[in-house]
Amino acid sequence: MKNALQHIRAFITVAQRGNFARAANDLHLSPSALTVQIRQLESWLGVALLERSPRHVTLTAAGREALPAMEKLLLDLSNIVSASQGLAAVRRGVVTVAALPSLCAGALAQRLAVFRQSHPGVEVRLRDLVAERIVERVREGDVDFGVGVRSQFGHGLDFTPLLSDRLCLFVPVGHPLATGPVDLQALDGLPMILTGRDSSVRAQIEEVFRAHGLVLQAAMEANYMSTVLALVRNGLGVTLLPESADDGTHRLLRRPLEARGLEREIGIITRTECSLSPATSALIDCLGDLSGTDK
Repeated sequence: MKNALQHIRAFITVAQRGNFARAANDLHLSPSALTVQIRQLESWLGVALLERSPRHVTLTAAGREALPAMEKLLLDLSNIVSASQGLAAVRRGVVTVAALPSLCAGALAQRLAVFRQSHPGVEVRLRDLVAERIVERVREGDVDFGVGVRSQFGHGLDFTPLLSDRLCLFVPVGHPLATGPVDLQALDGLPMILTGRDSSVRAQIEEVFRAHGLVLQAAMEANYMSTVLALVRNGLGVTLLPESADDGTHRLLRRPLEARGLEREIGIITRTECSLSPATSALIDCLGDLSGTDK
């Protein structure tokens, strides 16, 4: 029946007020218009809901049975509307993000802190993954979006650039390469601490060394960049990592290098033609300032 919810609200108001005139006043209707709505509802249900008298209105047996269900219906509808309005206004929601570990430990964490201040009701679930796994999670719909490196994604994914992240040399304080001029040639055959072979950073380093005709010698490997940096910090070697991996702690120096192939583009990875929730869009907008975050 058309306008069923409006008619149900009219019935509930009459039942609560026990009087057509008072109920009509509450609903900003004329008594005759309210009477029409009640009769239409009774016609639709096929039962009488109210017993009318000149001064008072009481519920029929059918009316008493229907009232709790109708009240629950309106309450559920009110909750749905309230929740939807909360999502639209980005007051609540859940956003799941897959991102590179180097970003999770640095620049991304800082932007998430800013986002939490402006959207305290939104829960962010962060998955720190290597680049290949980020693409898989986005493509499969396990996350709302990814923050990873540009690559040949193929059909179904979009990439929006955020920042350019450059590989730098990290050395412990007191290392011979900690001072003076340094270039990529100084790393030729030098034992280095590297990330695992499934890492996009490892693949980029191998490609850079190959392109420049240099020998890459892996002295140690670790899965996480934070572990690699800890090993370097304790004097176990040197490494090449993105500048975004810099945790700013002491006993570690970051030396910039000038060579082709050291830069990589970081951006937002989303599914093509897939609508984003208001909370997801708000978080992506917040990450738009990632390039301005202190490394």
